[in-house]
Amino acid sequence: MHTNNVIDRNISSASAPAVDNSKNRYAFEQCATEKRNYLENKIAQMPEEYLRPHNSDWTTSIPLKCIQFAQRNFNGNFAQCDDEESKPKLTVYRPCQTENYTHLVYNAFHDVMDCFNLDPKEFYLQFMIESGFHINAFNKTGMDSGIAQFTANGIKKVISKNRISRTREALLSSSRPSCSRISSTMGAFDITSFSVERRCAMIAVPQNPYRSMFFNYIHTMLDQIELKSDVERELSTLESLKPALTDRIKRQLVYLAYNRGMTGIKRLLVGYSDYKKSMKQTATEQDLDLNQNLARVKKILRAEPEKREILARAIKKGKLNKLSFAEYAVIHKATYVADMVATQDYVQRQLGDQCSRF
Repeated sequence: MHTNNVIDRNISSASAPAVDNSKNRYAFEQCATEKRNYLENKIAQMPEEYLRPHNSDWTTSIPLKCIQFAQRNFNGNFAQCDDEESKPKLTVYRPCQTENYTHLVYNAFHDVMDCFNLDPKEFYLQFMIESGFHINAFNKTGMDSGIAQFTANGIKKVISKNRISRTREALLSSSRPSCSRISSTMGAFDITSFSVERRCAMIAVPQNPYRSMFFNYIHTMLDQIELKSDVERELSTLESLKPALTDRIKRQLVYLAYNRGMTGIKRLLVGYSDYKKSMKQTATEQDLDLNQNLARVKKILRAEPEKREILARAIKKGKLNKLSFAEYAVIHKATYVADMVATQDYVQRQLGDQCSRF
């Protein structure tokens, strides 16, 4: 959910491991010092079922090396937590990517995907950008915490209206092993946990990464419902966009909303709709597709920031023809769009289509 320039900070082509497509995974790390083994003892105390893969339980899955690839290419910050009630302590040391650590994250991701009938390829990119699939990723500026990088507002949204308890009841009534594993390990959650002092509630093991992944699911579903409701309510305003708002495009917008916020997404959509009307154009799915090459426009705006205002004024005056929604968003400071596209391109170059779908 953070607003940093994620690609430049977290993705480095020089750190990409050699890919052996004949194997499902890379070698696990073995760290000699305690500086990077700080999660190992708590993970080792978890029941064995959380530390071995359950591919036969899942409807669909991605290779383990997809998770390892994201973890190795994350250059963000981390925090250590004694328990879920403690205050996060910033550390420069990333956790050791041992067999247990990697399998725990892999299982949590797939159990949530399987329990709620989600496609792991459609969520992979979000976690790679936000946290690199690290349990204790931490943004020291915004206090975004854990594998889902929850902010205070994000946690408030999820825990309001008794949503956690109601969704957990559905978990308990499910016959799927994946749902059972989620419910058994995430623990209770105090409403005061959204304070900065309690951010460890989204980081600490053994409750996490399952708790954070579960909360991410609820947050995503709420964004999807809100987007659908807003489009229907503001149909007259967004009439020029309606034919292009396919399920795939809506999924991309929810992706973007996780960083930008739903209010920001609505503002961008209304602005782009007004732009298309001024051009006497009806938007197509291709116009709204965020998966476009934005390197050039991003490079220009970085080198010459003053051009952002020039371009924004040109849009208002109807002087820029055939502008895509992605380009419109980047010009209006939604640079996360370009980050998503660049990350997808990078993953595709290194691992093909086996990890993500955008």
